[in-house]
Amino acid sequence: MAKSMTGYGRGDIQISGDAFSVEAKSLNHRFIDISLRMPERFYQFEGKIRDEIKKRFSRGAFSIFINAVSVEAPALKLNLPLAKAYMDAAEDVKKEFGLKGALDIETLFKLKDIFTVEKKDSIAEKDWESVKKGFDEAFEKLEAWRVAEGKALKTDLLAMIDTLEGLLFNIEARAPRVLEAYRQRLKDEMEKFLKDRVDESRILLEAAVFADRTAVSEEIVRLKSHLEMFREYLRVDEPVGKRLDFLCQEIGREINTIGSKPSDVHITQIVVEMKGEAEKIREQVQNIE
Repeated sequence: MAKSMTGYGRGDIQISGDAFSVEAKSLNHRFIDISLRMPERFYQFEGKIRDEIKKRFSRGAFSIFINAVSVEAPALKLNLPLAKAYMDAAEDVKKEFGLKGALDIETLFKLKDIFTVEKKDSIAEKDWESVKKGFDEAFEKLEAWRVAEGKALKTDLLAMIDTLEGLLFNIEARAPRVLEAYRQRLKDEMEKFLKDRVDESRILLEAAVFADRTAVSEEIVRLKSHLEMFREYLRVDEPVGKRLDFLCQEIGREINTIGSKPSDVHITQIVVEMKGEAEKIREQVQNIE
């Protein structure tokens, strides 16, 4: 089953009264690329999170975010010894210089380190299962998104392959007529100049040389094979993006070879259409995992 590399999923984490959301986004990438943004408390799980992504997905650029939804406010403590030291220092300054006034509470609270904030501990190792549960939820939704997009991509690609095959059929039907038209044109020219001395064997020889030089039967056979293989890959239940990308190169190569051979304006026009269709296919394949 072809899967897209574009998707989004969200999950929730609950740990000791704190709630977090997990967002997982993915876009196209030739390989696998992971970007993580999360609170410091989760840093110890970075390796495990990366491993979970690599177990589930084979390609894509992943952006992972852990955001706090509701977190208990950290404990705020007044540094009483330091506050007393500030007050004593203020009294000493007043006495030393004969100053008036007092250190009010508003000014005191602005002084450095008068309060201390108890930092939350890192998420404990025992909480990994809760963290993993949130990521499993996000990744399952992300994968479902990629599968749904993949189905739409598959439908589009199959339609484009059918279009390409139809154009190829037109070339296959046209090629013999090009040869016959050349043979007849050659015969007419020889009769025009040589009249009764026309050598039929010479006409056949020239036609054979032309046929050999412009024959596209081998390219048509190979291209048909590539198109059928393309369809087969889209039915496989595993990542096939890289194989399809390579196959697109082979399809393009055969189309270019066909276009370089026949000296026929109709076939040239068809080849131009085929190149356009092949380019659309190649662009869509870049989205396949």
